[in-house]
Amino acid sequence: MIKFFRRIRYRLLNGNNFSKYLLYAIGEIILVVIGILIALQINNWNEDRKAQKAQRSLLINLYKNLKADSVVIQDNKENMFVIMEAQSQLHEFRKGKLVQSDINSPHMIRGSIRIYSITRANYPDVAPQIFNEAIKDEIREYYRLLASLDNAYTQYDNVVKQMIRPYMAENLLMNPDFLYENSNDINNAKQSRNFLNLDKFYEAVKSDYFGQILFESKLKASETIEFFDRILAANMELRNSIRNEIDK
Repeated sequence: MIKFFRRIRYRLLNGNNFSKYLLYAIGEIILVVIGILIALQINNWNEDRKAQKAQRSLLINLYKNLKADSVVIQDNKENMFVIMEAQSQLHEFRKGKLVQSDINSPHMIRGSIRIYSITRANYPDVAPQIFNEAIKDEIREYYRLLASLDNAYTQYDNVVKQMIRPYMAENLLMNPDFLYENSNDINNAKQSRNFLNLDKFYEAVKSDYFGQILFESKLKASETIEFFDRILAANMELRNSIRNEIDK
């Protein structure tokens, strides 16, 4: 091809036909420019195809992480409900509406759970990497709710660790022998009452101070539950948006 153009150029120069040579030169330049533009377009197309493939892979992995998040968050919510049930039953006991045997898991008043987001741990700053602006905004809102959950739960956890547990230890409400004598039954609900020195515990429950820390614990637990519900809803909406984007 190069030899072909050289022959044409040589003939035009030898024929002293400058105007035709000039037109040929311009045409050759245009062809070179068109070739460069086509090469750039092909390169851009290849880069775009790679970017779209990487984006799809990212969205698929993000979807899987969000699905795992929903399971963890639902488990956390159910565990918090167990704690809140113990709070409510102890309140009813204080009012004389329940007796000791009616309370299922009184030791859960000192319960604590682990708040953890798999998505946020694996993708701490993923929003800027997402092409779809709507999904990008949903991710930012989801992470904002996770941060709010952390704050709400931290306040609940502080009540447990700074008020409830010290109070129970100072008043000798726990049964230290249980962990050593019943290690195989530590997760057995029927054995859970044996965590406590029950007579001392229920006497302490009636105190005004316990009523105050029970109030604080219930308040903070309720705020935490609200964020669980909001996050589960946001998680579902975000997964649906990602699923729709993947299926395009």
